[in-house]
Amino acid sequence: MGGGDLNLKKSWHPATLKNQERVWKEERKHAEEQRKIEQMKKELMEERQLQELQQLQEQAGQKQRSDRLDWMYASPNQSGGAGNKDEMEQYLLGKKSVDDLIRDKNSKESVSYFFYLRMNQILYPNRN
Repeated sequence: MGGGDLNLKKSWHPATLKNQERVWKEERKHAEEQRKIEQMKKELMEERQLQELQQLQEQAGQKQRSDRLDWMYASPNQSGGAGNKDEMEQYLLGKKSVDDLIRDKNSKESVSYFFYLRMNQILYPNRN
């Protein structure tokens, strides 16, 4: 008159369906947590590479880093800075031609394009 394995009636036994479900849920939770940690590590690595590129730009004299929040409160036509405003004023007064403005802008963009290419090489090394 056995009645089967009495251990299956114990709450702590690993073969019970309730305990197997609990283990499965915990394993799933752990896997999800590991996936989130890997995602955060990847984002942190990309952010560090971006900061490295910004430092390279600063060292090359291309772009100065600004930690200030003034740009958030400036109107769109003020975002160019004082240099851009002076150039536009010289153009409006007829002291500077449009060709010079475009040529200056293109030279700045070509250096920025170099940093853009370098950033893509660092972030995506397997791309052609």
